[in-house]
Amino acid sequence: MWLAGASLIASLIVAAAGLVETGLQCRQPAIPPDTVVSPPGTNVTLPCLERELENTTLVHWRFNEQNISSHRGRQVVEGSLLFLPSVYFNDSGSYTCHAGGRVLRSVRLLVEEPPEVPKFTCYRRSFTKDILCEWKPSRQLSVRTKAKLWVGKGLMGGNRTEQPCRYYSKSQKFSCRIAITHQDDDIVLRVTMCVANMAGAATSDVNVYRTINLVKPDPPKNVTVTPVEKAPRKLLVTWRYPSSWNSKIYHLRFQLRYRAEISQMYSEVELPWEASTSHVIHDALQNLPHRVQVRAHEEFDYGTWSEWSRESIGTPWTEPPSTESEMASSDIPKFPRYSFVPSDAPATPELPIDPEKPAVEVAVDAALHTFLIPAVTVILGLALVVAIVIRYRKKWWAPSSGEAKPKTVPSYSLVPLASGAPLSSSPLLSPPASPFSESSADSPRILENSPYDVSNADYFLIPR
Repeated sequence: MWLAGASLIASLIVAAAGLVETGLQCRQPAIPPDTVVSPPGTNVTLPCLERELENTTLVHWRFNEQNISSHRGRQVVEGSLLFLPSVYFNDSGSYTCHAGGRVLRSVRLLVEEPPEVPKFTCYRRSFTKDILCEWKPSRQLSVRTKAKLWVGKGLMGGNRTEQPCRYYSKSQKFSCRIAITHQDDDIVLRVTMCVANMAGAATSDVNVYRTINLVKPDPPKNVTVTPVEKAPRKLLVTWRYPSSWNSKIYHLRFQLRYRAEISQMYSEVELPWEASTSHVIHDALQNLPHRVQVRAHEEFDYGTWSEWSRESIGTPWTEPPSTESEMASSDIPKFPRYSFVPSDAPATPELPIDPEKPAVEVAVDAALHTFLIPAVTVILGLALVVAIVIRYRKKWWAPSSGEAKPKTVPSYSLVPLASGAPLSSSPLLSPPASPFSESSADSPRILENSPYDVSNADYFLIPR
C-alpha cells in the first residue's frame, strides 16, 4: 500500500511538471497498398510482378504516364525490375509496368524523410490577438508532412483540444493558432506539437506558458530619420505604433539603436515608457550617414521585446556652402556682365569663357573687359577735343579787327589808266586761292608792295 501510494503521488508530480503526457499519441498515417516509402538518397528497385515473365523484352515502365528514359540511371534490370538510384522528393509518383499494351502493375513511390522533433515557440501580437505557435524545420520536408497542436488549460492540462497547423511555403514554417478569450488573459497553457508523415512521426516536449507572458508586439513602423537644423551632431528619429497594437488601451515602451555606416557597433538607448514616438540622437558623427532601428515592449514588462524594425538611414545637418566657396568649387562660374556703352554704339562681342581657366583668372578677365570699354570711350572723346582745339587755335587766338587797323590811313592818288588796252583784257583781281594751299600755279600772284589795295572798292568806280 505504501509503495502504491508513493508511486501515485510521483506520477501526479511528473504529470504536473509536463514530463509525462497520457492520452497523446502521435502516429504516422497508414501506408496504403502498392505504395513504397523510401527516404531521400537511397536506391529503390520496383518489381513488375511477383512471378517471372516469359518474355521480358516486351516489358517497359512509365512514370506519371510518360515513358521512362535512362536519364539519371533509371533502367530495367534483371528482367522486369526497375532500378532507381538516389531517389529524391521529385521522384515521388506513380510507376506503371506495361507489357503487350496492357498494365501489369502500378506502384506508388513516396520519397519521405521522417520528421525531426519540433521545437516551436508561441507568442501574442497584443492582448487582443490570439496565440500563434510557429515551427520552422531545419531541413526540407515533403508536402505530405502534417503538424498539429494539443492544447490543455491549467497545470494538469485537462480538457485538451486539437488545433491544426498550416504550412507556409514562403516562410517555410508551420503556424498554429490558439483562440483566447478575455477570461484567458492570464492562465496557464500546456502545449504539445505532433508532426507526422508516411515515413514516421515525432512529438515535441510539453511547453508550459502563462498567457500574459506571451505578448510580443510587432516592430514599430514608419521609422524615419531626419537632420536637426543648425545641429551637425543631432538626428531626429520618429516612428509609429504597429497596426496590430491597440494604442488607445495599451501602451508600449521603446528601445532605439543606431550606428554610423562606417561602424559595426550599435549604440542603444532604452526610452522610458512614458516617452512619445520620437527621440533625438545627440552624439551622431558629422557628415556621416547613420542606420537606426527601433523595437517595442509592453509597458509593464510583460512578454518579450519585438523584433527590430527595418533600418532607416539619415545624415546630420551640414552648413550650406558660402558664396565664395560656391564660386571656387563650381567648374564654370557665372558672372554678371555690365556694359557702359552709349545706346547708339555698336554692340561689343562678349569675351568667351575658357572652362579650363581658374575662377580667379576668369574673374580678372571679366573685370578688365568691363573697365576697358568706358576707358576707350573717354580716350576717344579727349582725342577729338584736342583735334578740334588744334584745328581752330589760329582763328581763336588772332588779334581783334580794332587792333589790326593802322592808326594813320595812307593817302593815295588816282592815276589815269593807260589808253590802248581794254579794261576787260586782263582782270584786275586774281581768283581767290584755296584756303588749304599757299599759292596756285594758274593764278598770278599779287605783290606784297603793290600800290593797289584790292580791298578798296573805289577802283571799280572809274568814270568813262
